[in-house]
Amino acid sequence: MTHALSILSLAISLASSAIGSAEQRREELMAALKSGGYTILLRHARTDRSFNEQRDPVPTERNQQRNLNDAGIQDATLMGVVFRKYAIPLGEIISSPMYRTLETAEMAAGKPTEVTMLLRVFPATSEQAALVAKPPRPGTNRLLVTHHFVIETHVPGITPGDIAESEAAVVRHTADGKVELVGRILLDDWTALANPAEARPITGRKTDGDGVHGALARLLHGAPDANGDRPKDPKVVVEVPDTHAGHIAREYVAAFNSGSEQKMRAFLESWMVQDPARPTADRLKTYAELYATHGPLVLTAVHASAQLEVTLGMRSKRGDVRLTVKSAEAQPMRGTSVTFTMADGAHR
Repeated sequence: MTHALSILSLAISLASSAIGSAEQRREELMAALKSGGYTILLRHARTDRSFNEQRDPVPTERNQQRNLNDAGIQDATLMGVVFRKYAIPLGEIISSPMYRTLETAEMAAGKPTEVTMLLRVFPATSEQAALVAKPPRPGTNRLLVTHHFVIETHVPGITPGDIAESEAAVVRHTADGKVELVGRILLDDWTALANPAEARPITGRKTDGDGVHGALARLLHGAPDANGDRPKDPKVVVEVPDTHAGHIAREYVAAFNSGSEQKMRAFLESWMVQDPARPTADRLKTYAELYATHGPLVLTAVHASAQLEVTLGMRSKRGDVRLTVKSAEAQPMRGTSVTFTMADGAHR
């Protein structure tokens, strides 16, 4: 009973923190933006996530990039409806050069006034930070159409997975040259703002599996088990984080579960930094042994997540394992290692 009360107390604390954070949403946020003085960091609209985009170097041709899907085009168009409806003054429209960001910017607000790789590069640079921190001209707002890692890096209070495709973080500029979060525009908000009659109640996320709201849902549905895994509750959504390491982990699991040496070879060649000490043949031998032992993997938990490293709880036919994927700092779109930790602590 004491344990249950502790969980409920923590859940209430998390909820109160989220509610008391003074973040603005929907009409309140639009009213603030109408006066100017803010920067809107908009993640590009929804894309075809099945496309395996080349990570390094950044592709320049449209057919080599992950592009907007039909839902994303609808989202970006709806953004334009909202900005016009509330007469949001946009003095600068700055976009990453990727087609998905350029087209989101054009449909939402018009032709970008500036296109720069500063909104695409990772790891972050001082020039990128300065671009985000630059205040808008009086009476106007700035719109930066960019990627999740830029928003997560530079906006205090935004962690990996908080801002999905077609969503935005709004910041104000402080006297010491920094920024602070004042509100978010989530996917449901665009529809609610454009068509109030169709509005759903304000929620923190589209599902209960992300961010602080995901933590709240997990606490309310039950505590993690002895292995740290989330409870096996169908109401709890477990997703691979939308980070560099998360993308690599997602591709690894797909290749692993295929049972195909050819698909695992393609993963190793496309997604992993080549290591002379571990030639592909050796890695494929390890894969064959792991697949024979564990079979397909099922995601059960996210134990830890950062841009360059993620640890996932996985269920296999031999029991629970932890999968840790690390990205290269110099080439964050490529992995340096994928490690299995068995129940007995052994690593593979």
